[in-house]
Amino acid sequence: MSYTITIDRAGCIVLPIEVRGRLNLAPGSRLKLDFVAQRIELTPQPQADAELLVKAGGRKVLRATGRTFNATAATPAERDSQAKRGGRS
Repeated sequence: MSYTITIDRAGCIVLPIEVRGRLNLAPGSRLKLDFVAQRIELTPQPQADAELLVKAGGRKVLRATGRTFNATAATPAERDSQAKRGGRS
């Protein structure tokens, strides 16, 4: 798979939707950038389980990633996060 993309004035690039979909990339996904010889390599970085929760219609739901999610481990972290914010988000 090969694409030609353009860098805008701010230095931003847009990854084609096919690439984002194939790699399960969504807004907020993190990529590691490496210089290898005269190339740039972008590698998706694992997300913390808490980062997989997104707001949808006033509720938090899991972002579709195609991988397993440990809700038992993520629940206490989400409760702590809500408590620090002073209630539900």
